[in-house]
Parts: sequence; C-alpha cells; structure tokens
Amino acid sequence: MNTDTKRKAILAVVGIVLAVSGAGAVVLVSSGDSSEPPAAADVTVSRPPGTTITSAQVSTTSTTPSTERRSVRAGLPYSDGTLPEDPAADPGPDPVFANDPDLRRNDGYRYQVSKPGDHQLAEGTLAFQYDVTTNALKARLAERKPELAKATGIALYLTGGTALSDGDLAALQGVHRDLGLSNLSRLHVYNLRSIQGGRECTPASGLPCAGQQARGGKSPYLWHNGWWDTWVKQLVLDDLDAVPDGAFSNHNFSEVRLRGARSIGVMAFGHAPYAKLSVLYLPNAGTIAHDAFRRNQYLVKVNLPNATEVDDFAFDDASRLQYFTAPALRRLGRNALNDSHELVSVNLPKLEYLGINCFDLNNKLIGLRLPALTEMDKNAVTGFSNLRWVHAPRLTTVWHNAITNNAKLTTVVIPGVTRLGPGAVRGNPALAAVYLGSTPPRQEADVFTGSQKATVHHTGDPAAWANFKPSGAPGLAVRPAP
Repeated sequence: MNTDTKRKAILAVVGIVLAVSGAGAVVLVSSGDSSEPPAAADVTVSRPPGTTITSAQVSTTSTTPSTERRSVRAGLPYSDGTLPEDPAADPGPDPVFANDPDLRRNDGYRYQVSKPGDHQLAEGTLAFQYDVTTNALKARLAERKPELAKATGIALYLTGGTALSDGDLAALQGVHRDLGLSNLSRLHVYNLRSIQGGRECTPASGLPCAGQQARGGKSPYLWHNGWWDTWVKQLVLDDLDAVPDGAFSNHNFSEVRLRGARSIGVMAFGHAPYAKLSVLYLPNAGTIAHDAFRRNQYLVKVNLPNATEVDDFAFDDASRLQYFTAPALRRLGRNALNDSHELVSVNLPKLEYLGINCFDLNNKLIGLRLPALTEMDKNAVTGFSNLRWVHAPRLTTVWHNAITNNAKLTTVVIPGVTRLGPGAVRGNPALAAVYLGSTPPRQEADVFTGSQKATVHHTGDPAAWANFKPSGAPGLAVRPAP
C-alpha cells in the first residue's frame, strides 16, 4: 500500500471513530474582538433544568469523547441530584460554568492610553477627546448639542489627566437635563483612572437624602453620588482602577463594564432594586466590600474570576441571581448570598471560609460543592428547599446550626471534620448519609437532632469508632464506609 493510500485509510478510520463516538471537532472561531469569547461547534452538554444552551455557549476547549461523556455525567448532580456510584466521590464542578460564555469568561485587562477610533462603539455613539485641565466640559458638551441631539451615546476620551473635576462629572451626569436631550443611554469614558465616591445619607449629612435608609445589610443608609436618575443605562469605565464607597449606589444601570477595577467599595452599587443589571463581570476585581451589590434584584449571573474576598452582605437580596462563579475566592462573608431565592449553582473551588447566614432561603440549588472549604460558620446553609447534597471534603469546623432545615438533603460529605458545633446538621429529615473520616470528631449538643434517617459512615478503624454516639440522635447507625 503506497503512502497516499495509507493516509486515506487512516483518515477514513478516524472519520468512522468520530462518527460512532459522536465527538465532533470543536472549532475555535475568532471574531476579532478580544473582549468576547470565541464560539464553538455544537456539543451535547448537561445543564440545570429550566435553562438552554446554544452552540455559542459551549466551551471552546477541545475535548476527547471520554471527557465529553464525563462532563455530561457530571451535570446530573446539579440537575436532578443523582450522585456518582460512590456518593462520597467528588461530583466535579457544574459544567455550566465552563460552557456559558458569561460565566467562563476571563479575558483580563491591561491599561493603555486610548483615543477615538481605538474601540468599536455602537452606532450612534458620539466620540470625542476632552482635556481635563480646562475644567470646561459643560461648555464643550453644549458646543456639540446638535450632534448630541442625534446621538444615543457618548464616548469621552480624556487627555491631560485621568480624573474629572466635580464640576465636569456633574456636567456629564446632567447633560440630558442641561441640553434637553432624550435619546442618550450609553456612556463610555476612557483614560479615567479614578472617580468620586458617594456621600452617605446619614441624618446629619445635610444632603437632600438625609436619613433615607437602605433595607438590610451593614450600611443602613443610601449613598448620594450624582448618578441618581441619570440618563445612563449602559456604563463603560474600563480604565477605572477602583470603585470607591457609594460611587454608584442607588443606580439604574442595565449594563456595567469595569474591566480594570481592582476593588469595589462599600455600597458601591448597593441598593438598586429596579436597575436591570443582569450580568456582572469584573475580571480584575480582587475584593468586593460589604454591601457592594446589595439588593440588585435583577442580577442573574455574577462572574468574579480573580476575586479572593467577598465581604458581608455583598450580594444580599439579589433575589433573581441564578449563577455565581468566583474560582479564586477564599472568603465569602456573612449574608453574602442571603435571600438569593433563585440560585441554581455556585462555583467556588478555592473557598476556605463560608460566613454566617451566607446562603439562606434558597429554592433551586441542588448541589453544593466546596472542595477547599475548611470552616463553615453559623447557619451558613439553612432552609434550602431542594438541596440534595453537600460535598466539602476538607471541612474541619462546622459551627452552630450550619447545615440545617434542608428538607430534601440526603448526603453530606465532610471526611475532614474535627469539630461539629451545636446542631451542626440537625433538622434534615431526608438525610440518609453523612461521610466522616478516620477519627471521630468532637461533638457538641444536638448535632444530629431531627436528622433521624441518617447513617454515619467513617473511614477509620471500627475500634476507634466503637463508642461514637451521634449527638442528639444516639441511635443512628455508625459503620465503615462501603
């Protein structure tokens, strides 16, 4: 057989194998815009119920047939609660975080001075440069009134500095009122590295909003900042280095792009119950302060690829939030995701600390995978109506009532635990299996009270476990793991 004939035969065999396996080649397509992930060819992938996947939402990473099959199986724990044959085995991450383009995105950011023509802008956007040393933005905008009257957006490129004066910022915020414009909705400001924060509406603040309170959280008052009732619905401040406290509190944005922001301050976007902001992507943010996005009730997806700390109440009362991914996160503060009733799945592979009341009153989350977690604080996972399993193999300390009152919870995997606080896994009527490690943990009162169907599995010497009696339910079976 000559060389060409051999090559054709090999290709034919490969084609047959691909056809039989249904693998398909995954094609990477570049759109020329580095801010968006490329699309890929169709691949069958599991996803939580009530959601759909298109070819553009599939991961662009080339996979083998066996890897694809594992991905499909891995989806089942998150969609119907079906765990692997060994319930204590790692179910793997929810595939939605690798497949959805909003959730898998991590394209980074690097600041460089830009000018008109450097960015692809939406049609109808008026782009121009402005020298910040003149402190005359209101006049410059008035000069462009005929153009602005036809425009639907502004792209302002700063020269002479990287900040706006208070007067210039106010001119930009109020241009629709000052010039009688009604079509504007988009604002891009480039080369802007810093921006003014808000002022807290305390009773003694002297502001028109003095004493106005924000529901819940650690910061009891609204913050005034000049963006209230703004014309801006789509805000792009990619070069901003940090978002100060209260900078956009009580906003009404539907889209926000902050690719360069390394930190988000206290109540920075807090208390925005009517803002239609649905997708939040902050590729450079390392810290999210307390109450930062509290009561943003239209958020659906949050992607924080490089955040290491999310403080207390940061996403409290984000009542429509479905997906939350923070693959580098180490600490999630108290009430950080409280009242996220619609939460379907989280991706927190490096999380070490889960705060008090962090998750509460959830209706849809089925599986909670926390492979690096070492400490779970009080009432952290409470009142889930559909939660079936918790996988936290490195968890050592489970505080008071940490995993409680979850009506459908069947499986808890915590083999590293050394301390079970009062009521740690109480009130879970469907709990069937708790997987512990080689050494009996220290127990406090009522750990297993109200979880009467559970079997405690361990990996240690039966003699070491002979005297272990589950606190609050001493009659529960205690046996070696299968």
